[in-house]
Order: sequence, then structure tokens, then C-alpha cells
Amino acid sequence: MPLLLFLNELSCQSNAEEREVDAAMAQFVDALLRLSGWQSVALVTKHPFMSTELAQGYVYQQWRNASARNRDRHRFLLSLRNRSPFSEVLPSTVDSPEVEYRHDGVTVEGVGAAHLTGGVAVSLPLSAKWETSWLEVDIQRLTEDSIEHLRDQVRHCSSADEADEHEAWARETGLSCLTTSAEILASWSEFFPHLQMLPRFERDLRRLDVKWFLPVRNLLADLEATAAAWDPAVSPEPDWQNPHITPESQSRRKLCTFTDLDGEECCFSLHGRMTPGKGRLHFRLVHEEQAIRLAYVGDKLGSDLD
Repeated sequence: MPLLLFLNELSCQSNAEEREVDAAMAQFVDALLRLSGWQSVALVTKHPFMSTELAQGYVYQQWRNASARNRDRHRFLLSLRNRSPFSEVLPSTVDSPEVEYRHDGVTVEGVGAAHLTGGVAVSLPLSAKWETSWLEVDIQRLTEDSIEHLRDQVRHCSSADEADEHEAWARETGLSCLTTSAEILASWSEFFPHLQMLPRFERDLRRLDVKWFLPVRNLLADLEATAAAWDPAVSPEPDWQNPHITPESQSRRKLCTFTDLDGEECCFSLHGRMTPGKGRLHFRLVHEEQAIRLAYVGDKLGSDLD
């Protein structure tokens, strides 16, 4: 299931001029591009997007037709599987009159829907009040015998920089939807852009013992986060996000020599561990590409000799 992005309808009610809206939409699309780089997303709007007002008296269709660049951005937005209205994607157990969300004392439907579904509220950056990664909301919910009042925060962005605060969460949320090795491989470039595979590793992953699926998925996420934050010019070794990364002992290094992508034999000594049993994932650092290259995943190498 894609990550749901709910357009904050209040951010579309300004008196901004067309040039201001054009600049805001460019920033808005950049934010969605950033989010879509971490997992698949779907944009949900209060009304069909073509008829949605982006500012008072200025509708989406007018913006789309204003320039060739806007039409390119429009094609990207269409690729997000736009959906409307908000109620289409709300849980069937939610009756909208039973809960109301307010921000700064004003009812917010899109932001509320994002909270209800565990999604992200997105806004046009036409006001400083939307320049934030979180929005505070006051929630009023009817119970059987009273009215419950709560306050909470909702994930939000109106720019790529604000979206960055949600990267780890978005990647983890998307990964949780991957339940087989085949799905991991099909989504590899989306979730693991800093991880490279030898053909041997891909074969190993396809026939991975099911008991190791979750540990391997988590280990891959840790390795991706490690490589993404690593600057080889600053440090020859990254700050490992997984506490169980170690090199192979000198006496066992011959067991972890594999044919690299360039056809040369290379030692993939670094490894992470999987349990239950003695599972291993072997890799090496590729400093010149700020990447981690994966060679093997499966039983501890040489375990048949132990």
C-alpha cells in the first residue's frame, strides 16, 4: 500500500498571485518527489485535483496550462495515483461526524485525514505557518457518554527539506509492506539506492530461508542508512547503524572471497549476523561510490566444515 499524502486544503485558500502559486507549486512538487524516492506514494485531495483551487480564483487547471514546466510537473503529479475525496481512503470504522480536527482553531480535513490514516499532510508553501515538519492539532472525538479532547502532532511538509525529517520513518513504513524476497528485489532501487548486489547475492536472496527474511530486511535497512550518511572523504569507515557488523577473522577470509562486478576476486570480509541459527550477510565498502556492495547471504560460510 502506498504512503498516503493528504493535501491541506487550508494552504490553498490564500490570496497569492499566480507567480507566487507557480513558485509554491514548484517547491510542493519537489517535496513530493523527495517523498516518492523513499517509497510509493498516493496524493489525496478534498476535490478532484483538476478543479482544486490553489489560491483564491486560481485553479489547478489554470496552473497546469501556464507553462511547459508546469505541464511536466502535472505529469509527475498524475503518476501519484491521485485520489479524492478524503473520505475514500479513511478507515471504514471512522464516522466523520464523530471526530473533528482543528489547527489554530480552524477545522482541517486533510490534516485530520493524515492523522487518522498514519499518512503525511502536505501543503502549498504560501504562508510561513506551513513551513514546518509537524502540525499541532486539537482533536475532538465523540465517545459513548462524553466528548474527548486531545492534542497531537501530524507529520507534515511543504518543502523537500521538511520532508527529510520523515525519511527514516517513511523508508521503514514502506519496507514493512515488503513481505517476500521477490518484493524486496522489485523495489531495490527505491529502498536501497546505496546498496549494490553481486549476481550471487541476488540468487541467495531469492532462495533465502524464510526464518531470516525479517532479520535480512532489517539489516538491509541498517546498511542503507549507514551508506547514505557516510562521507568516505571524512572517514574510511562509516558509522554503523547496526551494532553487529564485524570483519571476518584472518583465518577465515579465504571463505569470503567472491568474484566482484569487474571480474576480479575480492574479499568481502565485513558481515552482519542473522538469527535464529548462524546466518551471515557479507559485503564490502565501495569508497569511490559511497556504496556498500553485497556478495552473500545465507548460512555462515564454511558451516558445513565446522
